[in-house]
Amino acid sequence: MRFKSKREVREWVWRAIKPYSKFPPPYGRIPNFTNAERACEKLRELEEYKKAKVVFVAPDSPLKRVREMVLEDGKILMAVKPRMKGFLIIESGKAGTIREMLRYGREIDLDELDLHVDVFVQGCVAVDRKGNRIGKGSGFGDREYKILKERGLINGTVYVVIAHPIQIFDDLSSLMEEHDVKVDVILTPNEIIRTSD
Repeated sequence: MRFKSKREVREWVWRAIKPYSKFPPPYGRIPNFTNAERACEKLRELEEYKKAKVVFVAPDSPLKRVREMVLEDGKILMAVKPRMKGFLIIESGKAGTIREMLRYGREIDLDELDLHVDVFVQGCVAVDRKGNRIGKGSGFGDREYKILKERGLINGTVYVVIAHPIQIFDDLSSLMEEHDVKVDVILTPNEIIRTSD
């Protein structure tokens, strides 16, 4: 399948994933899908996660289970407020929903933070087996990563995305731009995929 633009890929995925999607509707979003929780649970099989102390998780719906697991496993959860209105640290309580994240999280100044993000978890609209990720088009995912990297909080961090198999492609390299960040691991409900350049 050859696509001419990221937008074309997004439109294709949003249509194709509809039969597998859960609330909220997928169009214009990082799609939430049936068995997303099972894909999230695969994170516990990664050695990098087992050793991790701090895990960054985006606020997207399919990542709800990851946010819950991080706290269940006694790790520190770093999250971002919707529309990148600030970063949060959550060490106890709940963080499955955005409302819970805002309630139990404490806003932080990244410049005063003395920690290292061991695992960075995002959703995607599409991703390929080489690690090229396409988000919903807002640019938030790449900006979150870049901000943390510039502050020295990301270094040797493993980048994980949660995806439905229909969101995974062989090669989207031709659509990538300089600011796009490559992912290291793709988790689906049944598979752990280590990406290759």
